[in-house]
Amino acid sequence: MRVLLTGANGFIGSHILDRLVESGSDVAILLRRTGDTRFIEAHLPRVDVRYGSLDSTESLREAFRDAEVIIHCAGKTKAVRKKEYYAVNAEGARRVVEACNALSDSVAQLILISSLAVSGPGSVESPAREDAPPRPVSTYGKSKMLGEQYVRRQSRVPYTILRPSAVYGPRDRDFYLAFRMARRKLLPLIGGGRQALSLIYAADVAEGVLRSIGNSASHGKTYHLAHPVPWTQRALLAKMAEAMGTRPLRFAVPAAVLYPACLLRDLWSRVTGRPSILTLEKVPEYRAPGWVCATDRAAEDLGFVAGTSLDEGIKLTLKWYTEQRWL
Repeated sequence: MRVLLTGANGFIGSHILDRLVESGSDVAILLRRTGDTRFIEAHLPRVDVRYGSLDSTESLREAFRDAEVIIHCAGKTKAVRKKEYYAVNAEGARRVVEACNALSDSVAQLILISSLAVSGPGSVESPAREDAPPRPVSTYGKSKMLGEQYVRRQSRVPYTILRPSAVYGPRDRDFYLAFRMARRKLLPLIGGGRQALSLIYAADVAEGVLRSIGNSASHGKTYHLAHPVPWTQRALLAKMAEAMGTRPLRFAVPAAVLYPACLLRDLWSRVTGRPSILTLEKVPEYRAPGWVCATDRAAEDLGFVAGTSLDEGIKLTLKWYTEQRWL
């Protein structure tokens, strides 16, 4: 079974590619000619590299030729302007669906990598569930929701939608900022650090994707991918500091400070053209009571339970950052 993966050179995509190659799958990947391949360089001689863009349905059709499973992982998690989210996460998904439909005689399954941001906030007492109406609170979440809608309404091939929770692990640049703060012995706690989070180690996301391939029980369904045990922001940062052997200063970041700080970062991003995770768009996500999701559906249908504990995941991630001299 030939599998084609988009976004293979990104953070999550590179881990999916690792697992596909490890499993012995027949793999093709879609890349831009200018794409950064540092994380997947070792795999390039063993996979079929096809060049194309989410901007063109025609180039996607050419790239998808003879593929039986399409894993659409390419997406935009940070942007300077809102329209960039929709151009990639929504319109890109629409073109992927169009290309799959044109090749419906050969494409047997489309797997869309979406996000918990579509489900919206959830608490330990009332976790977000896949069958509840979506409640995204950011442009990113709304753009991913629209991409899901294109898949559900227009796909003529069987599809599976996966919504990973907050993903961390080697190669990630977002959680890296928290590791770096802990190394500097500073731990900023938004809202006192009480926000509860569902987390998942990147390699576990890849395993969840693998469990979905060719699984007819997943067709037409949506699944959260997350470790079943949530953690508060405070506990997560404390684990990072503990792994590094530091005793950082913890300090609360009130909303009165969060808004102007994100506004200044927004302005700086527009000047430099470099997106950041600290933006006004993200403030509703930071202020939500929690981002906890139910994981029982993936366990029942896919036989998938994220197996990497937070302690183990943080140690593995820290080891990679240290070896790569990021820290």
